[in-house]
Amino acid sequence: MDDMPQDVLRVAVLADEHERSGFRSVLEGEGLEVVLDGALELPLPATWNGADVLLVAMDGEQIDRTRVRGVLQQSPVPVLLNHGGIGTNEIWSRRLINKLYTLAHRALPHAWVDGMRDNRPELRVVRDDAVASDSSGPWLIVLGGSIGGPRALARFLEALPEQLPVVLLVAQHISEAYQDLLAEQLDRCGSWPVALMGDEQTLEAGQVWMVPAESAVELDEQGRLVRADHAWDSLYQPDIDALLEQVAGVWGKQCGVILFSGLGEDGSRGCSTVAGAGGFVWTQSADSCTISNLPDAAGRSCRVEFSGTPEELAEQLALRCQPAQTGIN
Repeated sequence: MDDMPQDVLRVAVLADEHERSGFRSVLEGEGLEVVLDGALELPLPATWNGADVLLVAMDGEQIDRTRVRGVLQQSPVPVLLNHGGIGTNEIWSRRLINKLYTLAHRALPHAWVDGMRDNRPELRVVRDDAVASDSSGPWLIVLGGSIGGPRALARFLEALPEQLPVVLLVAQHISEAYQDLLAEQLDRCGSWPVALMGDEQTLEAGQVWMVPAESAVELDEQGRLVRADHAWDSLYQPDIDALLEQVAGVWGKQCGVILFSGLGEDGSRGCSTVAGAGGFVWTQSADSCTISNLPDAAGRSCRVEFSGTPEELAEQLALRCQPAQTGIN
């Protein structure tokens, strides 16, 4: 271990026996050091051999929520939960490594990032004083995110005032097996009730619905959101682009999107559609993100009206969507 480069990422792996060698092969093949591998049992190991991050393989169809909570509470290092086994292609491997480095707050190896930031335009922030639409119906706002998104969403909901004429749809890249757990955690963050949507939801102000990861959704003219009988036609689950295009088509000027921390460019095409329909596009500020790829991509695709911390975004949403006060003095 002493001969390893000082900047190598050290990973602890907890998995069933039949998966440990596979994960070790993937990680070591990409230059990471596996400093611990063992079975996923509680309590967690007392010695971590200098691990920077923990990779936990949640095998099988059923997720033991008690065990997940135990892992998150006991681990002394950031945790990446892997559900669905080991991928079979380089894209899967690179995404796994990217997530591990991000969670450990470590820079990716130089060879990985060459050219990624070259010629990247700065995020152009334009503050807009436009007022809400004249429509008396609620606003429909999509909250999109990936890595770092759950923490940002929690901060946003904690800061969001009550009784706004707003429906919130959470499109967070996460396995559906963990969506109930995330919804439960977000539900505790503020006064806005958060739940995973059922087979069909009528959208009303004051609600926060988590969009399913494994089932596509369809939005109709009556304001109902329905689970489709097919999966998202994308590598991303849920597909933020596809959701935004539907929202823009039905809600028009009365819709918006806020993209929080995350990897990739999902949502950038949909943001352009929302802007074209008269809705607004906001993003989390790069310096407050765990990783800013997702909001950066939105800034390259269309005009971003506002960018800020999760708390600033909540404050701005209250100002933007607060119904106008009228009366006779």
